[in-house]
Amino acid sequence: MKKLRITLNEKIYDVLVEVLEDDEYHYPGAGLPSVAAAGPAPAASPVIPRRPVGQAGGNFVLAPIVGTVTRILVEPGAQVNENQPLIILDAMKMDTYINAPRSGVVQSIECKIGDSVHVGQKLVTLN
Repeated sequence: MKKLRITLNEKIYDVLVEVLEDDEYHYPGAGLPSVAAAGPAPAASPVIPRRPVGQAGGNFVLAPIVGTVTRILVEPGAQVNENQPLIILDAMKMDTYINAPRSGVVQSIECKIGDSVHVGQKLVTLN
């Protein structure tokens, strides 16, 4: 059960929601799912370790969602810090900031403004 606060038509409601399937760990910044909280996994479904969204082998920043590149906030050769915004994607009229998974130097940018990107597509290469 999760306790949520919802505002609807300027009225605030505190609600208790039963979670049937929790996929929140798929979103950027979310931690790994808790095995203790979810209970033991069924024997038929193996537990697959998950890498952080936006990172592949530590050198690439990947698109975590399908969207359109609306802004590129860095240039090749720029020094970036962990969690610094690099790219802004538009998905369903919402801006999604793609942040650096670690500190490093931008080696190359693999997309341009207006590109449609898919999940897992390389956006930036870090050194």
